[in-house]
Amino acid sequence: MASLVQQHGRYFSQFYDADRTPQRKRIALQTSSPEVAKRLHVRAEDKYALGEYDPWRDGREHELFGWEAPPKKDLSTLGKARDAFLESKSHLRPATQRTYREVLRLFVRHVGEDTRTSSITPSEIADWVDSKPEISDATRRKYVSHVGYLVRYLVEKGWLDRDISKDVGVPKKTETPTKAITSDQVEKIVQAIEEDGDQERYRYLILILRVNPMIGLRTGELLEMRWEEGPVRVDLDKAVVHVASGGDFKTKSGQARRIPLSEKATRLLTLEKQESASDYVFHRDGSEVKYTTLSSAFRRFRKDAGVASWVTLHSTRHAFGTRLASAGTPIHVIKKLMGHSTTSVTEQYLHAAPEQGHHYVDKAFGG
Repeated sequence: MASLVQQHGRYFSQFYDADRTPQRKRIALQTSSPEVAKRLHVRAEDKYALGEYDPWRDGREHELFGWEAPPKKDLSTLGKARDAFLESKSHLRPATQRTYREVLRLFVRHVGEDTRTSSITPSEIADWVDSKPEISDATRRKYVSHVGYLVRYLVEKGWLDRDISKDVGVPKKTETPTKAITSDQVEKIVQAIEEDGDQERYRYLILILRVNPMIGLRTGELLEMRWEEGPVRVDLDKAVVHVASGGDFKTKSGQARRIPLSEKATRLLTLEKQESASDYVFHRDGSEVKYTTLSSAFRRFRKDAGVASWVTLHSTRHAFGTRLASAGTPIHVIKKLMGHSTTSVTEQYLHAAPEQGHHYVDKAFGG
């Protein structure tokens, strides 16, 4: 028995046999085209019915579909599965990879390197989290979420039947407003810089405070932003910011995105470029600004301005998402512009601006 399955835009042939381990075996069809996928699936199904193809036997897909044989991966134990999963995430930022590595190190150490992947249960994940009573509810959610990524990887590769991490109970997240900086707070910090009498030295910080609430970049992306060539660059002619991985720089999700510039943002950046002799948009005396320099300067002037300590550099990014949500921007558009990996992250901005849904309800049902 076989079925055609779509996941994350890609297609798989999924075979089922209650007497095999795992009972369900997925074969990647290496296509996002439904027409191509259907043809390949029928071919696999026919060969399987005739006994000429066994999806549980690795290395036969290249014979069936004419592909080059991939290197054989053994995901039979938790330790091997962890290593293969981390290898598959090597395109992500080093910080993101470190988080995956640390969480999975703790989980695998608790359950056992040689534990069979087919025997992992939700209770083992729950027992591992419960063995750490000192961690916060947020950390508990993070641990289960990251083990869930490994579980879904095993489901995709056919070594587990389903996502067992969904059966693990975690404390519900309390909805809190996003920590978005306000226009008033921006101007208070800018005024503190100007009163210091050295605004030219901190010109980069003033520009970040005024521009980033309109483009929503992460701090690392801001510091990488350039006028011409580079992974993060401004195209003033087309009024867009391009963000992509390149060289030593990697985006958090590993994906590229394009952020349209508003007229106000374009005007501010155009004025800056006319007066700049640096390749970097945000620079200090023509040189690249270091994160520690930016962070230290921001904290200093935030304190001088009497602005609450919960306001951070990241609050300028939150302001972008919150303003988009308040304007009624669909969640999938906000997700794309902000470079989120899932819409669950984006939903925080809808909570901050619940009225954004009224536009769509009014349009659907009238007054």
